[in-house]
Amino acid sequence: MTGSVGVAEGDLAMTAHDETRSRAARGLAAFGRFIKQKKVGALGLGMAVIFLVLGVLGPYVTPYDKDEAFSEVNANYDRTSTDPEKISPTTLLRLANPSWEHPLGTDDKGRDLLTRLLVGARRALYFGFASAALATVLGAVIGVASGYFGGLVDLILQRLVDAMIAIPGLIFLLLLIQIGEVTLFRVILALSILGSFGAARVVRSAALSTRNEVYVEAARVVGASHFRIVARHLLPNVAAPIIVIFSISVGTAILAEAGLSFLNLGAPGPSWGKMVAQGRLTFDSQPVMSIVGGGAITFTVAAFNLLGDALRDVLDPRQRGT
Repeated sequence: MTGSVGVAEGDLAMTAHDETRSRAARGLAAFGRFIKQKKVGALGLGMAVIFLVLGVLGPYVTPYDKDEAFSEVNANYDRTSTDPEKISPTTLLRLANPSWEHPLGTDDKGRDLLTRLLVGARRALYFGFASAALATVLGAVIGVASGYFGGLVDLILQRLVDAMIAIPGLIFLLLLIQIGEVTLFRVILALSILGSFGAARVVRSAALSTRNEVYVEAARVVGASHFRIVARHLLPNVAAPIIVIFSISVGTAILAEAGLSFLNLGAPGPSWGKMVAQGRLTFDSQPVMSIVGGGAITFTVAAFNLLGDALRDVLDPRQRGT
């Protein structure tokens, strides 16, 4: 009898193992089809992965500190001079051309541009994902509540969404940020609140089309609670637009934070937007700083937008045949 029980348990373990392998095989096959059918989306995915690697590992592999300023011998040194530019034997290595020691050159304060670029990637990663996650969660809560309950709840929430969307985004960000001291948390909160209202509209439309499905009506008939219906039936069926919203919101948040930093209204620390702002002052003689910062912003935002468009085509059944 004991042997029979052991055999049965072994069969169950093998079945579970086979099922896990089957799921993994289906996942790999789906990923392969995505790469094959959505080549532009695959390009965006590859660029996004590179950005993630740079953001996570970049600050640990940089040879210099982000605020380390480099100097060179002052060719005009004269210890008897009263000119501040000649009295010191060394001078800051400002706006140096790319070299082996500094592959991208230095900025106007003598700091290594490659180091600043990689540290700025960590900052952009932090702002992009944190803001997109908060905006998506808040927008999903508002959208699901509005679409599922309808009636007065839908009327109040959607009028609030309409009113907030009517406010220009930059003005709204400036109002939230200027209330107090500019910090990382305050900027992330401002970006997430701004992005949540557009997400709420998309999620609401998906919830409206799902709440009248037969399986939702059946759950109501058997006495399922609102929480159970939303958690077990509604959310899984609106997950696709939520994933797409999140992927696109990452690029939008990165671009918005770069804009604030360009205006010198962002949180302290290295930023791609600040690199562009500082580089524009010396663009005629040394355009590397603006090109590096602007190029990083452009490629990163494009990567997440391309990936989001491809995910929308794959996850939305209405888009699969186009």
